[in-house]
Amino acid sequence: MNKFTIPMLAGFLLAIAGCDNTPPAPTMPEVNDANCQMAEIMKIEDKATRETFAGLCSRRPAGGGIAPTEQPLNWLDLTAPQEQESN
Repeated sequence: MNKFTIPMLAGFLLAIAGCDNTPPAPTMPEVNDANCQMAEIMKIEDKATRETFAGLCSRRPAGGGIAPTEQPLNWLDLTAPQEQESN
């Protein structure tokens, strides 16, 4: 073996060590009136991306979705104090 074989082999191994065969995650379209139609949502092939996108569409206040709560309450705050003490 000559003195160039080991560094070349090490360089080759380092170069292929970073290779990943998994495909990139699908991109999510912009959340707007045009893209939040059911026909457009169903065009998204990846199930996880489609479900995440549909959830974002349902929560947009401009589209008549669920408005964000300014002061959300904890479920424990909604129970009566006497019920908490009796347990």
